[in-house]
Amino acid sequence: MKAMRNSRTYVLLVTGLALFAMFFGAGNLIFPVMIGVNAGESLTPAILGFLGTGVLLPVLGIVAAATSQEGVTGIASRIGKYPGLIFTVIIFLSTGMLYAIPRVATVSYEMAAVPLIGADRANGTTLLLYTAAFFVVVFFFALNPKGFLDRIGTWLTPALLILLLILIVGAVIKFPAVPSAPTQEYAGSPFATGLLQGYFTMDAIAALVFGIVIISALQHSDHFQTKNKVFVGTATAGLIAGALLAVMYIGLAIIGTRMVPFEPSNGAEALAIASVELFGPDKQAIFGLIVFLACLTTAVGLVGASSQYFMTLFPRVTRLQMVVIHTLVSFALANLGLEAILGIVAPVNQLIYPIVICIVFIAIIDIFVPGELYWTYRITTWIAAFIAVFEALRSIGESFNWLSPYLDALPLGSVQMAWTAPALVGFVIGLVLDTILGDQIWSKKPEKHEAAA
Repeated sequence: MKAMRNSRTYVLLVTGLALFAMFFGAGNLIFPVMIGVNAGESLTPAILGFLGTGVLLPVLGIVAAATSQEGVTGIASRIGKYPGLIFTVIIFLSTGMLYAIPRVATVSYEMAAVPLIGADRANGTTLLLYTAAFFVVVFFFALNPKGFLDRIGTWLTPALLILLLILIVGAVIKFPAVPSAPTQEYAGSPFATGLLQGYFTMDAIAALVFGIVIISALQHSDHFQTKNKVFVGTATAGLIAGALLAVMYIGLAIIGTRMVPFEPSNGAEALAIASVELFGPDKQAIFGLIVFLACLTTAVGLVGASSQYFMTLFPRVTRLQMVVIHTLVSFALANLGLEAILGIVAPVNQLIYPIVICIVFIAIIDIFVPGELYWTYRITTWIAAFIAVFEALRSIGESFNWLSPYLDALPLGSVQMAWTAPALVGFVIGLVLDTILGDQIWSKKPEKHEAAA
């Protein structure tokens, strides 16, 4: 047994399982269900679109992060030293203690605890007690950087997968497929709508955040002592996580198609109905446990990754102190003013997501081209960031509605992706400049070539 646990295959499997669980939060649980409810007979193109941005893009993000031994900090520096630093700090704050971590705690309370204790008994005190217990568990799981991936991958993920499979298989067996017409948003362009739903999961950002955890964990293993092996191991873990995400998303979408007669208003309600119908009202705890595990594993991964990053900026702060800071701040925001934070973080995500996508795709291309891409990174991401600033402003509220005609005039502007065409132009310009000026500006970095060998 010990020999098996020390084998390369076992390490990769556990790491991939842990990465899946860190990706799979409450949003990932309910989004595909609502696609199944709303897409109806257009489910196939809709779910394919969702898998494109909800699975393929995060997997590419993990591979992109693996092209540098420092993960996101390494590839972010390619857009410029200070822009890269600002970018990574914003990423780790918005996906960490200022928003995502406290958010998963409150979401798990609303979806897992409130149905059990009753909405009439839910109040500030019950939220305080629940989040206190939640973050105590998160704290102990995230405290040991060498062991928390193993604990997630060995114990928490299998439990989550078993419960999900029971729910999916049970729903498929008990509830008949119900042919239904797609809603208006899925009737015209189901693939594009599904693509946008996957885009809004923001998992490509999480991929860069989690990349540093996966790389660090593999570097501590005896089986991954070279840069090339770390790259291959990280990419393999990403593929394992992506395959599991795809299977779960398809299964959850199928549940959604069978919940149409119950007319659920959201994905959480659809899953709760399926759970009650399958196991009885007294077994509501099964659904609650699924939500709790999904949120817990995501929170543990985010605390671990964010703590690890900020320790590089503040090396005098110990791991214990950094994890304490993250859990306390997250605990406070989960109970005080989280909705106000959401008003700030949502536009911030609108700003950084285009930059993430640009960096990810250029990093993948960079694996296969000779030399270093210099201007390709900079011009593409700078243009995307410039347009994304206005997209972020538009998302704040009515005071910036005057921007809409200008943004909508750009290709894909009406679906909040006005940055794509200008960024593509910047990519071509940067590629031409790198080709012409390559010998003058390429700083030969063996790391890239060794990692991608």
